[in-house]
Amino acid sequence: MKSEFIAIHIFVLEEFQDILIGLLFNMDFSGIEQSQDMMTIIFNTFNYHEDFDRFILETAKNHDIECTILNKEIIQDQNWNKEWEDSLEPIIVNETIAITPEWKKDEVHHPLTIIINPQMAFGTGYHPTTRMVCRELQEWVQPNSSWVDAGCGSGVLGILASKLGAKDIFAFDNDEWSVENAKDNAMLNSIDNMHVEQADIFTLNLSPVDGIAANMYRNIILPNMNKFHEALHKSKGIMIVSGILAIDEDEIVQSAVKHEFEYLKTLKEQDWVAITFRAL
Repeated sequence: MKSEFIAIHIFVLEEFQDILIGLLFNMDFSGIEQSQDMMTIIFNTFNYHEDFDRFILETAKNHDIECTILNKEIIQDQNWNKEWEDSLEPIIVNETIAITPEWKKDEVHHPLTIIINPQMAFGTGYHPTTRMVCRELQEWVQPNSSWVDAGCGSGVLGILASKLGAKDIFAFDNDEWSVENAKDNAMLNSIDNMHVEQADIFTLNLSPVDGIAANMYRNIILPNMNKFHEALHKSKGIMIVSGILAIDEDEIVQSAVKHEFEYLKTLKEQDWVAITFRAL
């Protein structure tokens, strides 16, 4: 007999989902699915207790995270990995750039096709922020330039920078899964000039580079503006930041200008923005 699961569908802003997952990590859940402003936590019915609902809400409230349980449902066991793989389609960024799972690569014929095995990492092209940064990289990456992919997730941005002609890329993430996934995806795309490392932006020292793509959240970008500027000052390089809600755009721009960046442009998709600056 197949196992049954309880799926709890929760409203929580996307920028707070990773924090909430970390706070709930010790709960005996079977899986988590994330989407824009909604998260689903899945429990085996044998491990679920009604008190879990209250614990989730109280944990969020204690850390000032807006959280609402939308509904719950019972779901049957299935081949989750196959269901997930079947749901992934190639992402067409524009007429030149496409991002595709390895198992659907024969369906895509764009000049700049990035092949990925998403696994558990972020930044796979299914979020607007990744797509917008890809478009900006296409405009700003120069041949033989050096770039940083900050918070690299699956490595898509670093791989694209290499395909656009960058001579070397330093990619890092504080998540072990992401680092391993980025390394695997670099090999899938025959990229040999991207060094991937597990590191924390708050303790990492960045070398001088020509460009930085930082698809991170506001609360990570703001305190590291000076660090980004120090890495880009000599080359008067380009900084592309995303993972930012449109309501936070002015705050990011003001902080960047204060740290001697010139504002160049903003792209917007849904509720998210990608902002491009040049170091002065």
